Amino acid sequence: MNHNFIHLGKNYSVKTEKIDDEYKVIIGDEIFKITDFEKRGNLILFRIDKKPFSFFFARDRERIYLTADGEYFVIEESKGSSFKDGAAAIEKGDSVSSPMPGLIVKIPVTVGKEVEKGETLAIVEAMKMQNELRSPRSGVVKKINFKEGEQIDALQPIVELE
Repeated sequence: MNHNFIHLGKNYSVKTEKIDDEYKVIIGDEIFKITDFEKRGNLILFRIDKKPFSFFFARDRERIYLTADGEYFVIEESKGSSFKDGAAAIEKGDSVSSPMPGLIVKIPVTVGKEVEKGETLAIVEAMKMQNELRSPRSGVVKKINFKEGEQIDALQPIVELE
């Protein structure tokens, strides 16, 4: 099965093959061996080289929303083709948004604060799970568009970076 997507403006091609109880995933020139694959509702668990990973996902008519280790991805199906033929992922590098509608539980940063890549910028509760939305890059917080306790829709920028 082949997928194509864009992450931070770069195109990726992903090929997956099932071999017995394992999967071989090829992303560009890198090959990953996936073991212990398990799907529990909207949660996917697996190991790469014995290291555990988990993805939480939700889907609507046009997109698949993935959250993995505090990073989020939105995969959009290409028009006129099914997901297996091609897809695009969108992640904005200048802001963080929730991939799903939810409740803002905490915003631990303030305008003007310098943040590091991977630092938590907001915590959003969606589908009974709290998701930490982490900074896609180092920078300075330029604008905070919501307050703690407010409801948000998917893909609305919560914190913007300079």
